[in-house]
Amino acid sequence: MSRFKSASLSAAWLALLVTGAGCIDTDTAVFVDATIDNAEATVEEEALGIHLTGSFQLTLHLGARASGESSVTFGSFSLIDENDTVVVESLPVVSSEPAPFTVEPGGADTAVTFTIDTGVDLLPAEVKDAICAGPVIVSGIIEDSLATTSTPVESEAFSAAGCN
Repeated sequence: MSRFKSASLSAAWLALLVTGAGCIDTDTAVFVDATIDNAEATVEEEALGIHLTGSFQLTLHLGARASGESSVTFGSFSLIDENDTVVVESLPVVSSEPAPFTVEPGGADTAVTFTIDTGVDLLPAEVKDAICAGPVIVSGIIEDSLATTSTPVESEAFSAAGCN
């Protein structure tokens, strides 16, 4: 075999090894990994209480090493303060997609937008003080069909609008 042909084959093997090394999947999410992003809320004083509106995005991720797809449902979502004190026990939410949400292993993340709206069911006036006292967090629970226990999920702390 000529030196040129041998060098070409060596270069081809090296390229194959480098390309193959880049394909190693290091994603360890064998259960659904959930995050709450872009959480926001607005409080408005009404004559008989507080109207709360807002939204957040629930992002669901499942790594390629998972045993299969997952079916995800959600429990309730709450608004808590930074000391884990519940400010609003059960947020009235509507999701942009019907549950259960199917999450494929190794695929694109599944993102679901939730809208918060108390509608005509106003919250007590003192809830505004608790919401406006400092940053709040959206906290919730998801149920992952691949896991044997519920998974808690929380947003980053944020300040609500309408506090003055």
